[in-house]
Amino acid sequence: MPRKIHVVINPASGQPQPILHTLNRVFRSAKADWSISLTQQSGDAESFARQAAASGADVVAAYGGDGTVMEVARGLLGSQALMAILPGGTANLMSVELGIPKKLEEAAAVACSEQSTIRHVDMGRMGDTTFLLRVGMGFAARKVKLADRQLKDKYGVLAYTIAAMKALAKSKLALYRITLDGETVEIKGLTCLVDNAGNMGIAGSAPGRNISVSDGLLDVLLIKDPGFSSVVDIAAGKPVINLSHTYAHWQARQIEISAEPSQPVQLDGEMAGRTPLSIQVIPHALRILTPANEKAR
Repeated sequence: MPRKIHVVINPASGQPQPILHTLNRVFRSAKADWSISLTQQSGDAESFARQAAASGADVVAAYGGDGTVMEVARGLLGSQALMAILPGGTANLMSVELGIPKKLEEAAAVACSEQSTIRHVDMGRMGDTTFLLRVGMGFAARKVKLADRQLKDKYGVLAYTIAAMKALAKSKLALYRITLDGETVEIKGLTCLVDNAGNMGIAGSAPGRNISVSDGLLDVLLIKDPGFSSVVDIAAGKPVINLSHTYAHWQARQIEISAEPSQPVQLDGEMAGRTPLSIQVIPHALRILTPANEKAR
């Protein structure tokens, strides 16, 4: 049976390019019944996704960057609708994580194909806010703040490396107190990440090992080594050879973090206050369509 697909489009994401002709060609070929909504401000994508699911859409697709994907994911939390991702932003981290093609035509085909794999994907919750990728503290939050729209429009993905070099100059070691499912550790570090997804935008490259969006766990990574080359490599998504020296890595379902001094916090690319914070995993919160050759984990 042809799918009923609703596409939430963020027209401000990424670089200007025509997309409706491509979507129409792919969806009409699959005999899909499709519609769109266009976001104008923060929160629109979440509302449109929730409305589409409530109106009986089989698939709700997000066209935009990771911020748009995150909002659509929030709107679909608790619904029966499948989610699709049409990469249209600068980094597109979740699409890389799930093996979704970068080309719009190929990604749209995944959204409407009955042969696509349904991937069960976890989310995280921090206070009243949910996240799909990660929460970052210290250096990681300063990097996000500095990688603003102007820098991304000018340099693309390279903006994150430029922002990382600037953020490094403003970051010092902090003492982190981390409680993982009831067990507490204290450790000094430059930055602390709570990851649901491991990659930094480059397929097959992630700073931590065995990080999965489908394992019902969150991964806590703390960068101990403040060396310039290590931090910039991490920010660029490059593999780190001396992992044990550079990182501490834990997995948990419930996480409490404080820091001395208090550190800025970012959540999926948006600034989100300061430490302390409390985070928990939401196992298998979403069902996301991925290419047929992707493993369902």
